[in-house]
Amino acid sequence: MSYTALYRKWRPLVFEDVVEQEHVVKTIKNTVMSGRIGHAYLFCGTRGTGKTTMAKIFARAINCLNPKEGDPCNECEICKGILSDSVLDVIEIDAASNNSVDNVREIRDEVVYAPSQAKYKVYIIDEVHMLSAGAFNALLKTLEEPPAHVVFILATTDPHKLPATILSRCQRFDFKKITLGSIAQRVQMVAAATDIQIEEDAALLIARLADGAMRDALSILDQCIAVGDKTITHQNVLDVIGIVSDDFIAEIVDHIRDKNTEGLVGGVEKLSSGGRDILRFASDLVMYFRNLLMCKLSRNPSEIVDVSKQYIEKMMVQAEAFSRESIIAIIKELSSFEPQLKYALNQRVFLEVMLISISMGNYGQSADNGDLIDRISDLEDKIKNTAFVSQNSGIKTGAKYIPEGSPWDEAISNNSEASKDIDKKNTSSKKAEYEQLEIWDNVISELKALGRMRLVAYLASTKAVAVDGSTVMVVFPKDFCSLKSCVTKPEDIEILENIISKKLTRNIRVKIVDEETLESMVPFKASIKQEPQEKELQEFSQEISSKLNVHLDIIDE
Repeated sequence: MSYTALYRKWRPLVFEDVVEQEHVVKTIKNTVMSGRIGHAYLFCGTRGTGKTTMAKIFARAINCLNPKEGDPCNECEICKGILSDSVLDVIEIDAASNNSVDNVREIRDEVVYAPSQAKYKVYIIDEVHMLSAGAFNALLKTLEEPPAHVVFILATTDPHKLPATILSRCQRFDFKKITLGSIAQRVQMVAAATDIQIEEDAALLIARLADGAMRDALSILDQCIAVGDKTITHQNVLDVIGIVSDDFIAEIVDHIRDKNTEGLVGGVEKLSSGGRDILRFASDLVMYFRNLLMCKLSRNPSEIVDVSKQYIEKMMVQAEAFSRESIIAIIKELSSFEPQLKYALNQRVFLEVMLISISMGNYGQSADNGDLIDRISDLEDKIKNTAFVSQNSGIKTGAKYIPEGSPWDEAISNNSEASKDIDKKNTSSKKAEYEQLEIWDNVISELKALGRMRLVAYLASTKAVAVDGSTVMVVFPKDFCSLKSCVTKPEDIEILENIISKKLTRNIRVKIVDEETLESMVPFKASIKQEPQEKELQEFSQEISSKLNVHLDIIDE
């Protein structure tokens, strides 16, 4: 005999075995015992919550020859026949693959015939929301006034997709998600019956992964058993499913808190090389921050957070490093990144950028006005101190010989003194100031709008200064100078130049530097504006060259 999956082998046979659906069980059992059998029922709920199981138990209960307090006996001829699919009066239909008008017409033509063995002919239509509009219309009249011997049981995960005309003809029952405790308890019971030992943490992890679906939990358990070990540990479940532990996620959160970009990149490398599911990790990271928020807000987080006690203690310590506003902002940011990650061409790179971007952001951090003023003042002082000396204009003449004592020799000698004065003035003056680019925040915003999230992450901590009318320098702080090489690709420079040129309405050349390099770039002109004496000297030099009929180059170095 072929192997039977656990979720099929352990499918409940009586109403009491259906986990945590007491509100449905009570009503259905009373219906069977009172004999008030309706003609159409609608079972709604997420996957794996017992909709189809309940429908099959109900179908046996209303046809059972010896019912026991509303439950089927599962021993009579009819019950055994339904369980073995040998009784043709209980028909199970998959609406996902039988959703046309013709399929529904076949049902409509068959319902007029009386059942061959059972009392009722039962149609169980699974995933009924998949029926086409025409099929729903064909089903309407039959569903409203079927023959007395016909019962329809519709099951769906998306009741909102059903027409109101269908909903109004059915008795509706909503199945709720099964809690972690109940799933973990059932998993441990099934494992014990299969001669397998399972750790409590492993059972709880399986329950978390199942997300309220008992069928998913038993499928995961089946997969873990297939490994061949007699004892299932927490690590076994992680390896089988391909996810990371809470310890690993806690390390990533610590790196985000400490703005440790190297640790974040190393964590993503470990995640990728281990073959873990990146999308699942992103989802688990969102849930981890949600748990941090619960630890921050609740006095008894163990009642809300479904993790072991040791992890709750760790989370409570981590939560102290974040404000409520920052955690909420990070959750929003991660949630906005998650759909983009799903369709990213390179998920690893996108995840790296996402984590670095979040670690650099000051989410929810507030400061009073005095602190803000101090920060602005410090910034202004730094800008004022970052200035550069303007070097003199040199005069080169193509003449090999100017006669001594000539008028031109005397003029040049007189003006050489003026040149020395200018040079002395420039070298003794403070460094010229660079003009900080006011539109830099707008440039970052436009990069984000264009979907250039890699550039946004790397440039988050930078500033931009205007060197002259045609050059802009993007300056990396000393703490992030290692990221400078990440934005020096020609295509990245071209994007920045295009955006800045568009906003400044002139052609701009972009250079990438760090603060240390910027401070060492002496001399360099911060403005193309010339001092009056310098301009006068250049005009006088041009006049000398024209009268001597010699070539003269004036070079501004």
